[in-house]
Amino acid sequence: MTVAARRKGRALRPYPLAFLLVVAAALVTGCAPSTTLTNAWVDPDYAGPPFRKVLVLAISKESGERRTFEDEFSAKLRAAGVEAVPSYKLLPEDGPVAKEKLAETVRRAGADGAIVTRVVLVDRRTAYSPGYVTVVPSIGYWRDFYGFYGSAWAVTVPPQAYQYDVVVVETNLWRTADGTLVWSGTTQTTDPGELRREIAGYAEVIIGALRERGLIGAAAAAPAR
Repeated sequence: MTVAARRKGRALRPYPLAFLLVVAAALVTGCAPSTTLTNAWVDPDYAGPPFRKVLVLAISKESGERRTFEDEFSAKLRAAGVEAVPSYKLLPEDGPVAKEKLAETVRRAGADGAIVTRVVLVDRRTAYSPGYVTVVPSIGYWRDFYGFYGSAWAVTVPPQAYQYDVVVVETNLWRTADGTLVWSGTTQTTDPGELRREIAGYAEVIIGALRERGLIGAAAAAPAR
């Protein structure tokens, strides 16, 4: 075998299968959105105009998380052309409040709609990757004894387990004038990461769904039937 042929063989040598699987999984995970809309309902009788101003309420006893969520989601709504008010600025309590106080908060906000979000389930799941053993020599080395000997040793990859969370969130859009539910959706976030990044992805999903139904946005179309 010539030097050129050996170099060609080295150039054709593949990476171990385990490495390729890890890279492929990382690429798929990195490209796929972590939040998806799994279910949605809209009031078929609602024929009103798009909501122009909404009060954003996150049901959470964690003050920091609630405020971060309401700030980030409100910012996304404003970027979409909808005036939004984080509820904590008018209703700082993190627990349940009386109906009269909530009504007063809505009145002070001057909102025609209220978006209420709550986590309904955190599901811990486990993914398994079966182990395997391979003794196939690397491509490009089979014609060379020394290359074959070095690459023909068995490669053992043990079974691996990976745990991750799936967070299910319910989001409701209410008409404040009469307290009727206009839209309700359920999202699923897989293996959530940094809070602000996940809120941004969640907000894009919800805002996109509300726009599609013509429920928000100054230039929104009539609600789909």
